[in-house]
Amino acid sequence: MATSAISGLLALSAGEAVALTLLRDGYTQRTVEARTGIAPGDLYRLAARHNITAPHGTCEGHDCHEARGEDPCGPCELARARAVSRALAQQRRKIPAALRTRHAACARRKAVTR
Repeated sequence: MATSAISGLLALSAGEAVALTLLRDGYTQRTVEARTGIAPGDLYRLAARHNITAPHGTCEGHDCHEARGEDPCGPCELARARAVSRALAQQRRKIPAALRTRHAACARRKAVTR
């Protein structure tokens, strides 16, 4: 790979440049990966190396903070917390109703015996 005379960084391929532009413009990591084929881990390391950030207040912004080794800002931290809680709620909804009912019945029995 060629090195840029201006910045001293490795030159970007076309796919990497497109991926960084999409990230900067607020596209999700899933969209960036689908369009460019660059894995999320590589994307955030590349963004940190070239000082590109995703919009603050997004999960991608949180991941950019982490890739640079800094504490996330407040809006990015809230976005990550919302995404994690949404994923956990979706996981709970995947539990069949029969198992949820059985689990609730066991919890009620434990509460009565305590």
